[in-house]
Amino acid sequence: MKYMFLATDENKMQLYHLLLNAINFHENGHEVTTVLECASPKLLIGIADGSIKLPVFDKAMEFGIIDHACKACTATFKATEAAEKLGVPLKGELKGHSNLLKFAEAGFSIITF
Repeated sequence: MKYMFLATDENKMQLYHLLLNAINFHENGHEVTTVLECASPKLLIGIADGSIKLPVFDKAMEFGIIDHACKACTATFKATEAAEKLGVPLKGELKGHSNLLKFAEAGFSIITF
């Protein structure tokens, strides 16, 4: 099955659990991707500077299951430099924001925390 995990809040424990589950789905043979939207890209600043420790983030990046962070939201929270440092792509196909319709049309079930 195909799952898109959508992070929306600036809550490191929410992101931890979302990525933990995304990794679990991936390791169990599902097609998985993750999108950082709304306030969640702000967490990239702490991950990049080391003030937020989330080893699951590194593992998700290693597995290639983080599709992108919202370009507009990342810019709003001044996290663009952090995203670039971490190698998180930025996309903004829907007036600067993430286009979730393309995931739904590609058969992904959207899971959010």
